[in-house]
Amino acid sequence: MTLLEILVRDWQKWIGGSRAYQDEDGDLIASEGYCFRDVVGNAEIASDRTTAIVTELRWREARAAQRAQAQKGQA
Repeated sequence: MTLLEILVRDWQKWIGGSRAYQDEDGDLIASEGYCFRDVVGNAEIASDRTTAIVTELRWREARAAQRAQAQKGQA
């Protein structure tokens, strides 16, 4: 599972900074750069953990696609 998929599944609303990534322990880190870093959760290790950085825009797009797919399945 990719980091984007994990964040879409586990976060009901974006609680990060401008981006989020995952450390080697599975902690989800919200970041605004060098000044602001905050652990906002923990999840299984993403398959793309070493390279993935998820922005709020990517997260919003993935959430919208997930909702559209769910609605399509109900129709």
